Order: sequence, then C-alpha cells, then structure tokens
Amino acid sequence: MDEKHCINCSQSLELRSGVWVCKNCNSNELAYTELFHNEQASDEYIFIECPGATLYKDGTNEVEQGVKFLDRDNPQKGYEIIGKAVYAPTHNKRRRIKRDAVHSICRCQGCQDYTVRLRRREGADFFIPSTKYPGRKKLKTVEHVAYEP
Repeated sequence: MDEKHCINCSQSLELRSGVWVCKNCNSNELAYTELFHNEQASDEYIFIECPGATLYKDGTNEVEQGVKFLDRDNPQKGYEIIGKAVYAPTHNKRRRIKRDAVHSICRCQGCQDYTVRLRRREGADFFIPSTKYPGRKKLKTVEHVAYEP
C-alpha cells in the first residue's frame, strides 16, 4: 500500500481509529476515538435510505419511471428502479423515522410529497389554499432530476 506523508513535516502518517495522523505534528495524548460522529438509531428511531420518487402513468398504478416497490404494503421487501431514478428537489438521502412506522414510510418527506403531488387528478401544479400563504394562487412548477440534489 502507498505510504502517506504529512504535508507539514513529510514524516510518515499513522492510521488511528480510521484517520491518518502525523505522529510528529500531533500529540500522543489526544484521544482519536470518535472524531466523526456516526449517526446511530436509538431504540425508538431508525434511519432509512430514500430511493427517490415514483412517477405513474396517468390514471393508473403502473410505474412509468423511478422507484417500483416489490410489495406496496411493505417497503422493506425491496424495490427496483424503472427507467431512471427520480428525486424531488428537497430529497434527503437518509431519513430518521420512528421504528414502529418502518412498514409505512419508504422514502424521505420530499420524495413522498413529490410522488403524491404528481399523482393528483387536478395536476401537479394544483394549489390547495393555505392560511399561512393567503396570497398564493398556484404552486411553482417543479422539474424532477435523475441525480441526487
């Protein structure tokens, strides 16, 4: 394996807890046990990976593009990508959810909302009046992307 060298003193680097450290420039007294916080699920919560949104053919349940779940009632059974992946503009790769909701939530909030928005009979830009934004009359048109924003 290639030996790595310090950019300051050109001494060899040592691997400590997954991090390359220069013995010459850093004190041995420093504890390098948890330099990077690793997100861990608690007993009550779990992290899920978001596969993206699903685009359906008009008026049907046939998947045109994006994620197709093998079992619509249990997303834990897996999925396949039809055509290419589709992500909402507000897509998050990981989402923390309650452990007891793991069988009903299969993607991030942005991709869930995007899937529902594109299935509405009234059209993707149909606006539901809101007391929070009384001046708005229409949703902004959104272009979906095939890469993770």
